[in-house]
Amino acid sequence: MAIEKLNIEGKRSGEGFVAHKAMLVNALSRAIADRVMLLDLTIGRRGLLGYLKALGGSNIVKVVPANGNASGERITDKRLKVICGANTSYLADSDWIGEKTPLTLCEVRVSPSNTVTPNIGAIELSEALARVLPFTAKGDDRPVLACVRFVAKDGKLNLVSADGFRLAVVTLDFEDVEGEALINRDDLKGMINALSGQSGLGLVLSKAGSN
Repeated sequence: MAIEKLNIEGKRSGEGFVAHKAMLVNALSRAIADRVMLLDLTIGRRGLLGYLKALGGSNIVKVVPANGNASGERITDKRLKVICGANTSYLADSDWIGEKTPLTLCEVRVSPSNTVTPNIGAIELSEALARVLPFTAKGDDRPVLACVRFVAKDGKLNLVSADGFRLAVVTLDFEDVEGEALINRDDLKGMINALSGQSGLGLVLSKAGSN
């Protein structure tokens, strides 16, 4: 039986991988087969595709073999652990496969890449902004304190704000360029809602570049 090959680029993570969710969705959308081989499991392609499309939290998805569930119990049957932002779920072997699902197979193959960037999703960045903006100064007498400071360094992105009395720091994983920017709170307010339809970090950095 011929097996359709779905090649995507990603970063190895133990026995699993990390990849752009949109890249995986695109590969599954173009496939003809009804069953997909992912790591060592076989899952219904249409069900997996719909699941990934509905999965929020980040533009990056991590897929690894499951060693346990959220309660710490050992999982004995084969499962995949899927992490997307703050969302974690488990997929079992033969999920979305019924008796009438045609026996046509495709296989996801991950070509290694050192990094998968940008690895901050719009929702993640939106939530981070919502946490630091309330701690910026609202008056015009201290313009520096009316800003959020973005610092990208050593694989992390720090968002820092302070109003003279309180300090807020949010740290996100960020495998991309290093640098920093200071952006006024008024320029960031409308971005929290807008980020739901954008590539989060790119929108913020483009705003910083226009100042």
